[in-house]
Amino acid sequence: MQVKDLMTEKVISVSPETKVTEVAEILTKNRFHGVPVVREGKVVGVITEGDFFSKDFQDLYLPTYIEVVKKKGHICLDESKESDIVKLLSLQAKNIMTPSFVAISPYVELGRLLEIFQKTNFVSFPVTDKNNTLVGIITLSDVIKLFRV
Repeated sequence: MQVKDLMTEKVISVSPETKVTEVAEILTKNRFHGVPVVREGKVVGVITEGDFFSKDFQDLYLPTYIEVVKKKGHICLDESKESDIVKLLSLQAKNIMTPSFVAISPYVELGRLLEIFQKTNFVSFPVTDKNNTLVGIITLSDVIKLFRV
């Protein structure tokens, strides 16, 4: 069995210019751990949940903040944090994405894929062809589904 037999072909991705708020909404709405960043069909980076943690605030997770603000209208923060939040909310995917990423070929065998999951501790990978064009996504959940009875 190969990655192409397990992967999801219809991938939700974002462009480098997608607002961080939209990316956060995609992750929370779909319960994704990450999303590929694509320009003209080619993967240029990935955004994972970890990319949303502000380096200045270890306790601030942007998607949660955005959801709370949508529900309550606002949150009281001191002025310095509020200024930083305004900056964060104006960012685009290209500002927080990880440009170095691991992509998987659709022809990788299941055994090798399991080794890659174990070695990297990642839970998903973009699946690309030899030209780096996005053709799917493979997640650890896709593999775990094989073990359902």
